[in-house]
Amino acid sequence: MKNFTISLVILIGTLLAASEADISSPIIGVLTQEVYVDGLISRHFDNKTSYIAASYVKYLEGAGARVVPIWIGRNRSYYDDLMHKINGVLLPGGATWFNQSNGYADAGEHLIHLAIELNDQGVFMPVWGTCLGMELLVYKLANETEHRINCEGTGMAIPMEFKADYKKSRLFASISDDVVNIMVRENVTYHWHQFCYTEKDFERGLLNETWRVMSLNNDWNGTEFISTVEHIKYPFYGVQFHPEKPLYEFTKNSIPHTGAAVLSGQFFADFFVNEARKSNQSFSNATEQARTLIYNYKPEYTSILGSSYIQQYLFTNNEMEIPDIPDEGGDNEGGSSGGYIPIIVPGDGSSTTMPVLSGLLLTLVLLSNN
Repeated sequence: MKNFTISLVILIGTLLAASEADISSPIIGVLTQEVYVDGLISRHFDNKTSYIAASYVKYLEGAGARVVPIWIGRNRSYYDDLMHKINGVLLPGGATWFNQSNGYADAGEHLIHLAIELNDQGVFMPVWGTCLGMELLVYKLANETEHRINCEGTGMAIPMEFKADYKKSRLFASISDDVVNIMVRENVTYHWHQFCYTEKDFERGLLNETWRVMSLNNDWNGTEFISTVEHIKYPFYGVQFHPEKPLYEFTKNSIPHTGAAVLSGQFFADFFVNEARKSNQSFSNATEQARTLIYNYKPEYTSILGSSYIQQYLFTNNEMEIPDIPDEGGDNEGGSSGGYIPIIVPGDGSSTTMPVLSGLLLTLVLLSNN
């Protein structure tokens, strides 16, 4: 009996450790964006209406997160529901316009304002904007007043140029001096953008009262622009460069893949995923979570067709629906083989799991001592 009790203690301890491990793997939503009717994807794939570059998914997974796609063209209630289940939002870079209806910008507006509401209610919800995503963050929080200027910033691999007070920011507060030395000496950031923000525009529009600027760079013509920002009040962060490309995109010779560039890109991924770990939100159950994750879809090898992305997740309107998955017990009699395997979901969906297991563990420890 004593040996059996000890075995149960070990088993429950393992389950407790697994539960805690799951909490460390947040779920981050990545916003899709529209596919153009006359573009490369439309010429090679039928009925695809939106996409996510797979490098953004790998970027987050490489720091320990999981990803759900966030669809464009939905009503407010869809975004409201999803934002109460995920742990962060990434607004990716891309090539779309802010005045297109029912696309990237409209969906981004919902997400940004919902993130503000959640944070104001005491629910931690970080948002990251890369390149176009950073531009959208600033644009939407400036009441859609356009402050961008034209920049010649395509194909630039350049070092970071920190402002003197950069360590006062949350983003760089704990960065090591060794990493900083690498970032300022090596060509670690990759830029590909035709618009940018300047400090003069921030001052003129009073954006410097709500945004902290941590680094500046110069485009091909010598125009100085802002390359990293964070919101002073909310956990919102933006970079004008692409930290995911040195790690996961291999389509252009100008993208740096040195150890320094990879280290730099990983720093930003690790920081944002650690921010998302501060969120305790979750899906209501494991089945709902599984139906929503990016693993329901397969990326396409698109660089072979001439795309600037090695791989892309491509979606039709029909695919932007919840796939059918068997109920949690599985369909087979006498077991779950071939059916759905339950997953421990952290947060609200499993709020009773930890206390129950902890109570059983305590009870068995006491029994084993008697």
